[in-house]
Amino acid sequence: MDEMELNETEMNRTTFIFIQEGTGGTFVKDESGNYTLTITGVVPYTIYFSDRPERVGGFAPMDKFLDGFCFGAIDPPNAAVMLREGENESDVVVAELTSPQFDETNSTLTYTAKVLDDYTFNSDWSHIISKADDAIPEAFGNVSIVIDDCPDSFVGCDKSWDEGCGRIKTGCCWHTWDFTCEACHNDEYYVNKCIEKYGEKCSRISDYCGAF
Repeated sequence: MDEMELNETEMNRTTFIFIQEGTGGTFVKDESGNYTLTITGVVPYTIYFSDRPERVGGFAPMDKFLDGFCFGAIDPPNAAVMLREGENESDVVVAELTSPQFDETNSTLTYTAKVLDDYTFNSDWSHIISKADDAIPEAFGNVSIVIDDCPDSFVGCDKSWDEGCGRIKTGCCWHTWDFTCEACHNDEYYVNKCIEKYGEKCSRISDYCGAF
């Protein structure tokens, strides 16, 4: 399969931020050097809102958000884990998040977290990430996880359901009506791009936003 190519990610699209909250949690380091991030007392929904100048916001049930967002290994989202310290102070750990697991009965949420030293965000979070700290606490109290917008993914160009031609990179956009990250353009756009790159026989498309 060919490497992904950036056929389109430069577009006017609404950028979203996602927030999850809990009353406590832990970072437990594993043999790979990554961490299991466990949040306790989790609010059972994710708050979403858009960057300016748009004014879009709402609540996504936690299970639907985790199913529809892209937490896969190809391009996992960056997140700022904000830990409250005292009345008016907070500490921040910046990490990639993968493998979410939500236990509604026990109000816990776990991620695999890869702590980052070098990172970029789709949103302007300078006021948050300026507080980033190298110290990783084993346990903490009140916490807010601020997750960046849908990461880029790709659309597959196929001859049939079991025979692929290649893929094209795409921006992924948050859809508020079904709480999913989906390819930002319509099917016709991607069909034409697939035909342009791989030929008429490769006109079947598969949207992998939110899948990996």
